[in-house]
Amino acid sequence: MNLHDKLVVEHEWTTPIGSIDIFLPEILRQTLIVILTKQGIVFTEDTYNKVNNTSEALKNFDNKIYNLFDYADHKELTVNEINTLKEFEKIAAKLIRTYIAKAWGLDEDSVIKARCFGNVQRPFGRRTAPHFHHAWDGVFVHYLTVGEEFNYPLFEKQKTNEDLVTITSKAKQGREMLDAQDPQAINSDFSGDLILLDPRPAIKMPYNNKAKTVKPKVGTTLLHPGYLWHETQTHTKAGIRVAIVINFNIENRNWDILPTYLV
Repeated sequence: MNLHDKLVVEHEWTTPIGSIDIFLPEILRQTLIVILTKQGIVFTEDTYNKVNNTSEALKNFDNKIYNLFDYADHKELTVNEINTLKEFEKIAAKLIRTYIAKAWGLDEDSVIKARCFGNVQRPFGRRTAPHFHHAWDGVFVHYLTVGEEFNYPLFEKQKTNEDLVTITSKAKQGREMLDAQDPQAINSDFSGDLILLDPRPAIKMPYNNKAKTVKPKVGTTLLHPGYLWHETQTHTKAGIRVAIVINFNIENRNWDILPTYLV
């Protein structure tokens, strides 16, 4: 796979947005989904519930902050899962280096720091609220599944994530019920769409010209600057929606060596 040639970088509002479709080997894709749902399903309910400040809620929130590329910190993962992450990291690293060269004219051999994590959305009503990735140079996102998948042979064979099988089975039943009640809502063409918003002012440019909608599919991969605001439409399909995300910073002397801590 010649990722350098296939990665397309378009300048929207002079903002470089990279895009490419990556078709991972199926066993690698499904293993990544298992890894991310191990993290996502356990803690999803508590991620945004910090108002009561209970020690359990804070503990759950802290557990949500992780880096999948910090392999020494994930003793719960199997050897096969660690090897899968390392294989994916090599693919992602090549794309990120290609992106910084095409988008910003930077050296592909630059030192890059990264944090990898997942975005797991359950069916019917989950969405990603508007946000940007503060203090990060860039963002990489790869869609592993966007819904409508239920019976993963890997899950059933290895029983590595029985909770996921149960949840997706119930999701299928729920979708069939809601589909009968309101097919227009459940069959929305906008389910899970990614919306990119340029936050920089442009007085003469209409708002709609500063927004871009992307309809993800399995394999959709996007790279963009960390400052770019983004959100998603509500996920109304059955089955889970899983993306793997990488925040990255490019080390340089001004940022990493010269600064000192304020007293």
